[in-house]
Amino acid sequence: MDIYLLRHGETDWNKMQRFQGHTDTLLNEKGRIQVEETARKMADIGIRMDAIVTSPLKRAKESAAIAARVLDYPQEKVAVEELLIERYFGEGEGMATEVMKAKYPDCDYPGMESKEELIRRAGLALQKITETYGDAQRILLVSHGAFLFALLEAASREKIPYQGRAACLKQGCIYRIRHEDGDNTFAAYDDEAGAFTELDAAGLGRMARIYL
Repeated sequence: MDIYLLRHGETDWNKMQRFQGHTDTLLNEKGRIQVEETARKMADIGIRMDAIVTSPLKRAKESAAIAARVLDYPQEKVAVEELLIERYFGEGEGMATEVMKAKYPDCDYPGMESKEELIRRAGLALQKITETYGDAQRILLVSHGAFLFALLEAASREKIPYQGRAACLKQGCIYRIRHEDGDNTFAAYDDEAGAFTELDAAGLGRMARIYL
């Protein structure tokens, strides 16, 4: 089973570097283009999905709809999974990154979902999806930066440098978890190669340092 991880495209809050969390923001035009381009890359190398599952937030649902259109997947079959929702940032929701750093230099925002809770939820989501779609060969999960980072950590069973705050995969980026015989391997789409490049645990760590 190949599980593809797609982060939603850019929103205006992303552009302003404001914490979104559960706040239900919309894609902007750049974000729509990002997702379409990413989905087109998959289509161009012959990848089609047996299932598409999205976070309930609008920015993810629109991204899923765009990907479904490009990948010729029926819109009415796109499923919503509550477990894929973004990390809740408590008092940080809506605040600009620089303001948050000044107010909470240790990145401990009151009311925030803890890293441990987030990784546990991500693990539950992965288990539920692999069980629910056990006959599928290719599944696209559309979610959010902090959640997808936690999902990679849950799937790798390795601690990835997190630096005490939400990690952030680039908007519109795509990763792959290959689930086979109880083990997971990882790959990231390489624009230069026009294909997915395998990542080991060290590669996941490098990715974390790049995008934190």
